[in-house]
Amino acid sequence: MQKLKIKTKGKSYALKDSPFYNLRTKKRLSILLGCDTKDLPLLAKDDGNYNVFSIIGKAGKPRQIHKPINKLDKIHTRIASLICRINLPSYVHSGRKKHSNLTNAKAHLSADGFDTKVLTTDIKDFFTSTRKKQVFGFFYSDLKCTADVANLLADMCTIHGHVPTGSRLSMVLAYWANYHLFEELSSLSKQHSVTMTVYVDDLTFSGTGVNELFKTVVRKVLSRYGHTMHPTKTKLYGKESPKLVTGIVVKEGQLQIRNQQFKELVTDFACWHAIRQTPHAIFDPHTYRLLGRLNSMSSIDPVFKEKAQTVKGNTCR
Repeated sequence: MQKLKIKTKGKSYALKDSPFYNLRTKKRLSILLGCDTKDLPLLAKDDGNYNVFSIIGKAGKPRQIHKPINKLDKIHTRIASLICRINLPSYVHSGRKKHSNLTNAKAHLSADGFDTKVLTTDIKDFFTSTRKKQVFGFFYSDLKCTADVANLLADMCTIHGHVPTGSRLSMVLAYWANYHLFEELSSLSKQHSVTMTVYVDDLTFSGTGVNELFKTVVRKVLSRYGHTMHPTKTKLYGKESPKLVTGIVVKEGQLQIRNQQFKELVTDFACWHAIRQTPHAIFDPHTYRLLGRLNSMSSIDPVFKEKAQTVKGNTCR
């Protein structure tokens, strides 16, 4: 079975040009989503529409995943494909072509080549703290759907009253459901000559206006919208300090690879050396992991692209 994918078909448009805009009837909704009208109430239920399981996260703690299945999986992919076509503000670096954690970090390199103060933070439990009422507000207030259509969409797009953690829809929907939060933070940043970027649930602010008071105001704004600034993932960096921005070190006016990446690269090379002469080693997960890391590091330092080519040439096919 072909894996479902988000498809924008190269389209992009303003919010008011979305096919969801001013959607008035459930019949029109079913046509837009490619399903029968009678299926809509069934797709709005949690039971039978999700595979719920736990994985162990990087911190070693279990994390619950809500993955839509069967018809709802197709519907979520369709909704995500349509919402992903809505133009995003320039401060958003996730879910956009030619944008990544790298462009997110680059945005915080000062034009004069000198380092500046930086605040990095993470919205704690971003998806699960984005509630159904916020999703409803996006469809009802921003996209001008009728109340019944907006409520039906909000039910179809949430589980247990919040955005699911394992859907293709999760990232883009969580952004738009919190659009007014991000716009308020963007306005606050502009008032203080601060650069702000958003990468999923990571917020980064840089500039001379970044200080403890600015951090406190950001925390209060997040709280007012029902979110929490992650207590252990919030860092206020001084002007001269190396800063870790979406996994990349910003130091002395340049982007640098973090030490943790080099340590993991040594392990990846050791695993690859052990299997590289076995038949079809080029398809081995250890080779994929090593090549993936080298390609990621090459976006900061081109020398690693050459290393990736060397690995390919020395791996059994």
